[in-house]
Amino acid sequence: MTLSNIARCSGAAIVLFAVCAVACHGQSPAPVGGYDALSFNSPFYWIQLDKAAPFVRCLSADGLGKGVVQHDVIQWKPVVEGGDFGLRRDSDGNAVIHRKDASSADEWFIAFEQKQFSLRSVYGKGSSGQGVGFRFAKQENHATLLGMMADRNRMKLPAVLHLPDMGSFQVVADKPDVVVDYTASRKEGEQYISLTLPAATEQQGSVRYTFTATAIYPKFDGVEQDKYAGFRRDYLNLFQVNPAVRVIANNSCSDACAFTLFLSSMLALKTPPLVDSLTALDLIRMSIERYLDGMKAYGLVGYTAGYEGTTAVGWSSPVNSLDSYPSLVITACNYVKGSNDLEWAKRYYPQITAWMDDQMKRDYDGNGLVEYELSGNSGSWDGVLRPANWWDTIGFGHEDAFSNALTYEALNLTAMVAARLDRKEDAERYGQLAGKLKDAFFKTYYNPATGVLAGWKSKDGKLHDYYFLGVNSMAVYYGLVPEDKVAGIMTAFWNKMQEVGFTDFSLGVPGNLVSVRKEDYTHPVARWGGGSKEDGSDAFQRYENGGASINWSYFTLKAFKKAGLEGPLRRITHGILAGINAGEFQGTGSNGMTKDWKTWSGECWGYEGYLCDGYLALLALNPEDL
Repeated sequence: MTLSNIARCSGAAIVLFAVCAVACHGQSPAPVGGYDALSFNSPFYWIQLDKAAPFVRCLSADGLGKGVVQHDVIQWKPVVEGGDFGLRRDSDGNAVIHRKDASSADEWFIAFEQKQFSLRSVYGKGSSGQGVGFRFAKQENHATLLGMMADRNRMKLPAVLHLPDMGSFQVVADKPDVVVDYTASRKEGEQYISLTLPAATEQQGSVRYTFTATAIYPKFDGVEQDKYAGFRRDYLNLFQVNPAVRVIANNSCSDACAFTLFLSSMLALKTPPLVDSLTALDLIRMSIERYLDGMKAYGLVGYTAGYEGTTAVGWSSPVNSLDSYPSLVITACNYVKGSNDLEWAKRYYPQITAWMDDQMKRDYDGNGLVEYELSGNSGSWDGVLRPANWWDTIGFGHEDAFSNALTYEALNLTAMVAARLDRKEDAERYGQLAGKLKDAFFKTYYNPATGVLAGWKSKDGKLHDYYFLGVNSMAVYYGLVPEDKVAGIMTAFWNKMQEVGFTDFSLGVPGNLVSVRKEDYTHPVARWGGGSKEDGSDAFQRYENGGASINWSYFTLKAFKKAGLEGPLRRITHGILAGINAGEFQGTGSNGMTKDWKTWSGECWGYEGYLCDGYLALLALNPEDL
């Protein structure tokens, strides 16, 4: 059975089985206790079953139906090796999982069609209650289940099983209120994401789960072109739900970060429905409500090592990061903007405005800009304390341009929500605060020596400018740069990229174009970009010290568009789209480091394996959005 033959098949139902016909990971698996398996292959997916629980031995998918189904993402770990269950094909072509010690106990029936497969569990006397499990290998794919969490490690259906760089399955059940087990672990020796379908209960009698292969993305003229294949497969890549903390996180195995949730809220506003009535805004509501109800995350005081039983590393600064509350406020306001749920807005308005007011209390000198309590002075970092924002190994402190740009957006959105709730005095007050911040922003950060904005102004009055591309792009995007200065700033960045030799945009874009000096880098270890030389050049291009990624590239694309620099915009867009098409931002390189950060020659220096933040870039790759 070859992929080329499969691709020529058509029709509503194609039932093609083979025993070990397609090899897991390109090799036939070794027999285990009388190994017996059934496989099905179509242009949309490949699945192989095993008689040992949890029964799904191999899985690959192509949401576009192009037959790219050779990459198995299952971490096979049988619960019971042989003996208890048998696997056969019945006269209707279904795969049947049955108890060997009870001839009448056919427990699971699996039917296959070209775009979907279904698994039906039947409750009966002697039923084992054994579920069917999909255990995904984290190192092969950072799978995630997108839906509403019922509890820790328990998700309601319907949901979407999303496989980054591959596509998605819409997962539904034929019974109401069905909840599946969803777990993930990044512990050494585990490294998995797991979905388990519970067997039917006596009350249910039977339950059918249906998986339909798909790709979910907004439509625009030309989107079906091959160059947008990655856009179509990966549009949901920014959404990763961590089942332990029950919110959108860096990835399903990783930390939740308060200061990145606003990115997901931006994409959710432009995301088509996920499955049935479930939307991306539902995921935003679920996540932001956890924070509104008191949850902590990276960036917030109280997020300690092992928080809520997770493998969290903890937030090691004595104050909240300066970008956490703005991110949460933006997220809540974007939910209101997208859903128009004013009852929800009324319920949470006191907490949203409490966050906003607490943020503005950090304008300690009254100049309109908020200040981080750590000075940001050169040489003030000890390798433990964290700086002001997302760039948590670079010494952003005191008056941080990145966080102030987000604070400006948060103020404007808070004013919008206040106006919708007919709270006119609040709307006016937040609008005035936004205006005051804007008046101070450009004159504080503009560096005439370079023609761009500095990253931060430390307490001693010094500007720290390393050609921060993301910071400047964000300022342009949010309207904090005077119109007559936008083209000049973005031209300066384009010219600097040519000067320093960064030309391969399939790697994404660097956060800074010149090396951060040792005295301004918070992490002294070379592996994390901390150089031993005073100018930091010996670690330049590693991790956050000039490393390339797609993080914050959305704002860069939007800023070049606003500047009217169509040539640079086309080159950067083409490169990023090519990198996404090739799946170059997930997985591990030959040096054992991961692909989420790279040097300008393409050498890997990441650690997450999959960092979802940068996939907001997909929103800007839609030409109708630009």
